[in-house]
Amino acid sequence: MERRAFLSGLALGSLSIPGLAAGRPAVIGKAKGEAVIVRAGASSRIPCSNGRKAVDKIGRYTLTELRDYFKKRLYGETIPFWDMHGVDEEYGGFLRVKKDGRSFFTMDKDLYSQGRILWIYSYLFNHFGQDAGHLEAARQGKEALVTHCRVEKGHWGTLYSRDWKLKKGFFDIYADIYMILGLAEYWKASGDEEALRLAVETSYLVTETVLAPHYQGQGHGPFYEPGIKRLGTWVHFLFPLTLLLSDAREEGLERIARMCVRNIIQRHWRRDQGFAYEYLDDRYEPYSHDYLSDYGGEHDYTRYISGWHSLQGAWKVMFEALRVGVPEMFADGLEFGLQTLRGHWNDGDDCRLMEYENPEMWARKAGNNLKPYFAIYDIFVFCLMAIEHAHEPEAMIWFDRAFTCALNKPGGIDDGDMTLHEPRGIMFSLEILERMIGRQGRASGVFDR
Repeated sequence: MERRAFLSGLALGSLSIPGLAAGRPAVIGKAKGEAVIVRAGASSRIPCSNGRKAVDKIGRYTLTELRDYFKKRLYGETIPFWDMHGVDEEYGGFLRVKKDGRSFFTMDKDLYSQGRILWIYSYLFNHFGQDAGHLEAARQGKEALVTHCRVEKGHWGTLYSRDWKLKKGFFDIYADIYMILGLAEYWKASGDEEALRLAVETSYLVTETVLAPHYQGQGHGPFYEPGIKRLGTWVHFLFPLTLLLSDAREEGLERIARMCVRNIIQRHWRRDQGFAYEYLDDRYEPYSHDYLSDYGGEHDYTRYISGWHSLQGAWKVMFEALRVGVPEMFADGLEFGLQTLRGHWNDGDDCRLMEYENPEMWARKAGNNLKPYFAIYDIFVFCLMAIEHAHEPEAMIWFDRAFTCALNKPGGIDDGDMTLHEPRGIMFSLEILERMIGRQGRASGVFDR
């Protein structure tokens, strides 16, 4: 989509968004989580609005232009897609339809995706109009998943046929994590106490599993050595915990969320080297560069450096910092994200974050050829969070660069999968821009002292 088409297509910006500014529906047991003070050698970029001028543009785009772009994407694409394609009317639960609406990724039901889609419908209801159809879609999905997909010890099965025949029992920890996300958001939408209880129980179960000495990281990838620690685990886990604890008090989960932040910032991220290791061993140390950890086989990525998980980790740490009110945490997440963009961004034709198989390839800037185009939405969210709360100049430069690259890429950033990153990026970006416009371009001041 070219910039000309973007600017000429903003007519949808005039449509109203009923309920966008409305408060969330009341839920049972609603309470704010306690603040947790964490200091980890934060950078000097403490977000403060004192002396910061209001902004009406990010790079070459006005806030209004950007807001209207994301509004058009949400109301012209995302919501119509889910209204038409997401619910399995025959068997219950959700379908993974390709973006063209004419074919399926699979007719099977993986819980990794089912939990994400439950979250999408619930979040749409809670934040964008309280449409009864979205709540009903979430309700039937929750009921089907609870009825068919609980397996041993309270885990959630990994894979089912369309009609709910079990194809693979508990295997993928991310299936559990995304069921937490979906159930927690559905609780906020409906007040369903069973959903809240299951979200909390599953959170403790995930913690027990990933910290167990025998855990091998299997599911979203191959088997690894027992006791492996993965950046993506803390990154994926922290996000549903932040959203859950924004509305529910659970002291144990507060400490688990803090553990996730600590592992991301203190252990995986190597601030002095400018990157984060995807994998650490059972002692939370990088794997050695010798035969003890690198056999040269197909899946020897123990020293992998992921730009995408790093960037997601950065904004999710910032998101948690906003919840608990810790500016040093926000500053660390901000510096982590900026380092990631400096070291991983590739303009080219792909507008992507590079991945590196090991530090030696990182030093040569010899990234691999993965193409996670939809990572661009996480770049948007990170940059807009940094701008909303800190008016961070470098984030403005990066947003302008990434957004312009996305607009000029033939066909746009389109992998055909709407099950999380694209709809989440569109919804979060729109909410941030609405708030910024509502403050007339002033920084949030949330951390002003």
